[in-house]
Amino acid sequence: MKRAIIDIGTNSVRLLVAERPDGGEWKTVTKKVNSTRLGEGMANNKALSLAAKERTLVAVKTFADEARSAGISDLTAYGTAIFRDSPEGPEFAKAISETIKAPMHILTGKEEAFYSYIGAAGTSGALTAVVDIGGGSTEICMGFGTDIGFRISFPLGCVRCTGQFDVVGARGIGELKKHCFELFPQADEVASVKRWIFVGGTATSIAAMLQKLDVYDASRVQGFVLKPEEVSDLLKQLFSMSYEERCHIPGLRPERADIIVAGVAILDALMEYFAIPEATVSDRDLQEGLLDADLVKPE
Repeated sequence: MKRAIIDIGTNSVRLLVAERPDGGEWKTVTKKVNSTRLGEGMANNKALSLAAKERTLVAVKTFADEARSAGISDLTAYGTAIFRDSPEGPEFAKAISETIKAPMHILTGKEEAFYSYIGAAGTSGALTAVVDIGGGSTEICMGFGTDIGFRISFPLGCVRCTGQFDVVGARGIGELKKHCFELFPQADEVASVKRWIFVGGTATSIAAMLQKLDVYDASRVQGFVLKPEEVSDLLKQLFSMSYEERCHIPGLRPERADIIVAGVAILDALMEYFAIPEATVSDRDLQEGLLDADLVKPE
């Protein structure tokens, strides 16, 4: 059995192709990403720009064509924060569905949190909190196995907050973290969790940068342990660098150089607020959770 998932987010379009033998588990065949920045300018204007929509449609169609050329007919597209926030979201989702001739679903914030948790934590036998820092939103989901106890979505993301705050100096970083601290009390229920997993492009980029990976290696990112002092030091390093200097950091894709500071600041604030002594990074995330969306559904 083969299945393709196209995840359309505020910052990027991602393709996951996976296969599962009878009675077995899903195995990744292909993972690809295209940073189309659909949510550009989203902090100031909720309208989707024509250029961003065109870039995204091209990327989605390219991924859909690639999946079908590999013989995959089971294809579903999903939209996240930008589709929830923009009044044009439902209309654009319909245009995507018509273009790729496949279903296109807009996930609620709580659905996004749930499937990110399932993708990263699976059926873990320990109380776990999974954090997904995306382009337009940040989700926290706490559970034990597939029994979900709490989930929430915050309007915090690396694209959104780059537009809202001046993240090239200490003052702007301080204002962004203060904003995070004002929102995080809504998730105080997860404060006692000992096992934390971070997913999404910000987290995987941090793991890649700390390991100075010239070429992204999912096997080295998966399970990488983050310490709060490492994240704080990296944040100070990043906002003291120019955009051009960030473009040449090993482990950071150049197309993330303008938004990575905001993402790291959000993660840094979260580790500080919840006093997290360490957390692991997962290359498995929302997409992997969505592979079984027809069978496993949030309550």
